[in-house]
Amino acid sequence: MLNPKGFLFDLDGTLVDTSRDITANINRAFDSMGYTQLPHETILSHVGFGAHFLVQKCLKIYYPEVNVDDKLVTEVWERFRDFYRDHIVDEAEPYAGVVEFLNQTSEPMAVISNKPEEMVIAVLRELGLQHHFKFCWGRDTLPVSKPDPEIIRYGIHELGMEIPGEICMVGDNPVDIIAAKGAGAISVGLASGFSPGEVLEKESPEFLFTSFLDFSKAVQDSRST
Repeated sequence: MLNPKGFLFDLDGTLVDTSRDITANINRAFDSMGYTQLPHETILSHVGFGAHFLVQKCLKIYYPEVNVDDKLVTEVWERFRDFYRDHIVDEAEPYAGVVEFLNQTSEPMAVISNKPEEMVIAVLRELGLQHHFKFCWGRDTLPVSKPDPEIIRYGIHELGMEIPGEICMVGDNPVDIIAAKGAGAISVGLASGFSPGEVLEKESPEFLFTSFLDFSKAVQDSRST
């Protein structure tokens, strides 16, 4: 049974398919600096630990001839940020079932993402979803971020809850599952996002669903019993 008293959600790959906008804006940043653009799937495979990590990983692995230092990573990241501000939801859209679930849920809900808070809020605002959540945190909101379980503990407290096992953390990345389990929250993996199901399985989430719709149905079924 999956019948929590509150919900914490990841954003990218969980509530909203932002994949095309992320990769398009990373490639705009690379192109503006004379670097070859990378395939969509290549960039997406490094999403989850934040945009700064994503830029650094792409540079180190796919441009081995380049001297990757903090200055370069920061410059690419800043260009990515500027492009993203202008193209925040060119193609992004909520996954099937998300809007209906948010509209029907009375339990407190919040977003904890490893995306910069500015972008988290911008995506949710542009898609008309922000009002559903008690708070929307990004990687830079607090001194800790996923996979550190402390961010989940903070989130549970901010929801007004005390018992971690009554709160559900839903995400599509191993960092979401690791953070949830470390905090004692209910860990839910969605294999419809940016990480394959077999990658999520290795972290042994309490629940693993193939889509947000399946997750939503499980919650609704629990509520009706």
